[in-house]
Amino acid sequence: MIESARQVESTREAHNSKTINRIKRVQGQLKALEEMIAADAGSCEERVLRARTIEKGMSSLINHLFDCYIENSLRHDLHADPEAAVDDLGRILKLINS
Repeated sequence: MIESARQVESTREAHNSKTINRIKRVQGQLKALEEMIAADAGSCEERVLRARTIEKGMSSLINHLFDCYIENSLRHDLHADPEAAVDDLGRILKLINS
């Protein structure tokens, strides 16, 4: 049981580290777009392309967070209270798709 708790903690730490890295990447992309606009550099097309890159980065972050939820919460909650786990999953999917 202790080993299982250690594995869960290690998995959570790895997910958190990856999540923070993704956030930092998006922040860097936002900063670059802000600087581009402030310097009146780049064409409108280049600005849109950068904005789309940010959007894709955010989408990737959301997918990663959903994967973390499945790995760290849903899997365990399904055993303890399947009905509540299904309700939680439904709420999260609605958030993702809205």
